[in-house]
Parts: sequence; structure tokens; C-alpha cells
Amino acid sequence: EMATSVQRNLISLIINFQLVRPSCFFSTLCRVTGCVKLHVYFTKAVFFILGLISSHSFVNNAVVFLWMDYLIDLGISLPLATIALNVQEGLCVICTFLIANIADAYTGPYKAIVFSTASYAFGLLLWFLANRFWGNSSSTVIILLYLMMVLATVGKASQDPCLKAFLRDQLVEHKPNLNADKDQADEVPSKPDISIDYDKAEVRRKFWWRIASTVGTVSSVIMAGGSDQRMMTSAFSFSVMALAGLTFALGKGFYYSDKPTGSPLIVIYRVLKAAFVKRHLQHAREPNDYYMNDSGGLLLLPDIRIIRWLDKAALLETSKSLSAEEQEQNGRLFPVRDVQRVKQLLAMVPMWTALPIHGLVLATGSTFFVVQSESLYSDPVFSINVLFLLQGFVTVIVPYVHDFLVSGWIKKLIPMHHVGPIWIQKLLKHRVGLVRIAIGIACSIICCMVSMLVETRRLNLIKTRGDADADDEPFPMSTVWLVPQFFLIGLVEGLVADGLADFYNIHVDESLEHYESPFNESAIGVGKFLSAALVLTLSGSWFHGTLNTSHLDKYYKLLGILSSVNLCFYLLVMYAYAWKALQVNGSPDPEVST
Repeated sequence: EMATSVQRNLISLIINFQLVRPSCFFSTLCRVTGCVKLHVYFTKAVFFILGLISSHSFVNNAVVFLWMDYLIDLGISLPLATIALNVQEGLCVICTFLIANIADAYTGPYKAIVFSTASYAFGLLLWFLANRFWGNSSSTVIILLYLMMVLATVGKASQDPCLKAFLRDQLVEHKPNLNADKDQADEVPSKPDISIDYDKAEVRRKFWWRIASTVGTVSSVIMAGGSDQRMMTSAFSFSVMALAGLTFALGKGFYYSDKPTGSPLIVIYRVLKAAFVKRHLQHAREPNDYYMNDSGGLLLLPDIRIIRWLDKAALLETSKSLSAEEQEQNGRLFPVRDVQRVKQLLAMVPMWTALPIHGLVLATGSTFFVVQSESLYSDPVFSINVLFLLQGFVTVIVPYVHDFLVSGWIKKLIPMHHVGPIWIQKLLKHRVGLVRIAIGIACSIICCMVSMLVETRRLNLIKTRGDADADDEPFPMSTVWLVPQFFLIGLVEGLVADGLADFYNIHVDESLEHYESPFNESAIGVGKFLSAALVLTLSGSWFHGTLNTSHLDKYYKLLGILSSVNLCFYLLVMYAYAWKALQVNGSPDPEVST
């Protein structure tokens, strides 16, 4: 009987395995197929855009990331070169705002992208000519290098947000207008169907953007391995950018129309101006006191005391003889929806206050990390271009790994009881982006400490050899030592940038979604200017003419301390956002979370 029972159980297990395994296989196959259909969506227009994205990535890795090395080789001191590069990165954020505003208000994305690409290509041409004809004249090359940096800054400014938004629009599944005439049906639609899911298009945009960027970065590493001459690199970079720009321009007939829709930044300014002009008015006593108050609420969301005065921009002035329409035409009255858009954006300010210190850490990646790599023996495998490739790869892959590991566990934890205080459960479920940023800031502390240890070892070797000023001699320490800090700074950038993007897109209106990168980068850009000011202040004490005579280890230690304080401050801000979300009907509605 026991043997019969065992046989029966074995037969049952085999039957269940045969039934379950195919179902699991087909279920997994369906999920994979659905994922492929979601991400891999191709149109003719995308073909002309991907080359431009790859060219930006190629030039960034081959030329832009090495600007610090160029400045040092031309005889510019370490502090001055660092300040120049940090200021350039800060100015790039300002140019991004200007070009995005011009594209929305006047030209449209296509013309803005073409103009900025031409500027980028012309700057690379100047750099090639400088290396070809004026290589022996350092003063002329320095002037042309600075001019190239200015022109390249204009070119890089169109990448975010114009090029990203333009690519997303081409990946929307546009529905043909069946009611249109036959002649009109053959034309390229001027406006996408409003029922289209733009979230799906954004997923596709990220997929193709990362694929094209990876191709460009890998290509630059291959080219760097085949040629070490700066003149050849500049010539090839110019050719790649010019060809990609020409290809993009030739694809105009396949693009969906991108007529200017008006800049939301102008609306923000006008709402702030109207609220300031009417600051003397009393707050509304009933919902009908507001203009076009479709929500019917007395307090306009998000309800934050410090910015509640903005509600007056939507407040009807009954003492005026002008009608509501006339008040709106005069710029003294705005619909409730416009006021809420501005309040949603300003509610992000506490979050942005934690980003300047984060910008200080990121500034080291394009400045001091590069100088460190040049002072070490260049490993055949881990050259500076490969290190930047590693950093970029980690930045790209981190969001996917985070979603797979962290988000999956959160979904399993939420149904469980006794996980912790109720606000922690709400935070885990609705504030994953906030947690991701916190992890990124924590990793920045580790990055600073690791960088400090590596630099301490390098300086100790210099003291042992007694050649602190022998900058031209190869150093007996490989660039392999820099792998951890490049990996960590890529991890920091990927976690914080993706977390900020998710949090921003949840909280702001759709009309401001393509300004996500400029607004978030502007807060980080403040850190770049702070880095320039800090280096200038410490010049002469910690920073001297060369890296070997400076105390970069102390600077990394200072950044680690500042990042630790910044993490504590950010946790307070994160708690405030999660707690505020629970105060309104116990629901973490993104519109009221502040």
C-alpha cells in the first residue's frame, strides 16, 4: 500500500508538472511578446532621428567628456580648468531653457534642433581646424577651444527637451482622419489623435534613445582604440555630427508637423505676475469666486500655505467694471487650471533644494575623475573612454534593475500586514521615485569616500617616489583603480535622474512634462556653479597648479560630509511629501502631495 501511495503521488506530480510547465511557458512568452510590442515600434521618421541621437552620444564620449584633459594639456591650471568646465555645464542648463522656450513659442522643435545641430557641427569644425593648423600656437587653440565649447553648449541644449519630445511625437500611433478628403488623407497629419496614449510613446522613446546612445558610445570607444590623435578624433566627430544633422534635415517629409504651441513658461510668468498684482485682495470665500473653477473646490490644489497667495490669480475682481473675459485679456485673471499648474510646479521646490549638493558630486565626474585618469597608467582595457562607457552603461541599466528588484518586492510587501507605520506603506507604494533618489544620494556618499581612498593611495605613492612635480612621467598605478568610482557615479546619476523624472511627471501637468529635464537639471546646475565657487575659494590651499601638488583627497572628504548632511535633509523632505499626502482624505493623490 505504501508503494502504491508513492506511485500515486509521483504520477500526480508528473501530471501537475506537465500541466503547469506549459502554462508558465506560454504565460512568460506572452509577457515577453507584449513587452517587445510595447518597446519595439518603428516608423520611417525614427530612422532619421536615431542617427542624430547616436552622434550626440558619440561626440560626448569622444570629445566633450575630455574637455578637462584638453584644458590641462594646453597649460591651464587645475583650478581654472575646473572652474571653466563647471561654468560651461551650468550655462548649458540656461541654454536648454532658452532653446526649449523658443521652440515652443516661435519655431517648433524641428527648426530648433536643426539650428543647434549646425552650431554643434560648426564648433567641432573649429576644433578640427585648431588642431590641424594652429597646433603649435597654444593661445590660438585655447581661444578656439573656448569658442567650440560655447557652440557645443548650444548644440547640447537642444537634446533636452526638444529632441526627446520630438522623438516621442514620432513614436505615437497616429490614427488617420477617416472624415478627411482624399487629398488631405495623403498628407502628413498636423496633430496626433488626442486619444493616443502618450505614456506608451514615452516608453518607446526611452527604449530607442538608450539603444541609439549605446551605439554611439560604443562606436566612440572603438574609434578611440584605433586612433589616439586628437586631430583625427575632431575630424571624425565633425563628420559624424554633420552627417547626422543632414540626415535629420532630409527626413522632414516623414515627420509629423511640430508647429509652435506656445511656451508654458510664459504662462507661469503671467500667473505669478497676476497673483502679485492682486496680492492685496482677500482670499475666496466660495468656489464661485474663482474663474473657470471646474473642480468646484474652495482651496486650489495643491494646498500649501506658503504659495496659497497664487490662488488670487484666478480670483474674480468684482470691484472692477471689466468682465471676466476682459480681465483675462488684460493679464489679471487666469483659469483655475493654469493656477494649479504653477502651484504643482512650485511644490517641487523643496525637492530641488536637495539637488545642488548632488550636483557638486556629479561635477567631479567630468573634471577631477578625468584628470585622475590622465595621471595614472592607462590600462589597455580600462581606458578613459571605456570608463565613461561603464558610467553611461550603469546609468542606463540602473532604472531597469531597480524596477525589477525594488518595485517587485514593494508589490509583494504592500499586501502584508504589520510592515510598519501606515505612512511607510503609503510611501513604499506611491513614492518609489522618492526612495530611489534617497538611495542615489546615499550612493554618492560611498562614491566620495571611495574616490578619497583612491586619491589618498595615489598621493602616498607620489610621496614615496618623491616626484610630486613630474606630471609628464607615467605613474605606476593603473586606471583600473578608477573603475569603482566611475561605476558609483553612474549608479548615482541613474538612480537620482530616473527617480526625479518619475516624481516630476507624476506631480506636474502634461503641458510641462517635456520641461522635466531643464527644471531638474537647473537645480543640479546650481551645484555646478557652487563647485566652481568652492574650487575658487579653495584655490591656493587645497588646489594648486597641478593635480599632484593639490589635495583632492581632502576635497572628496568634504563632498562626502556634505552629501551625508544632504541625505539627512532629503529624508526630512521625503517624509514631508509622504506625510502631506496622507492629510488629504487619507489618499496619496499626486496632485495634493507636497
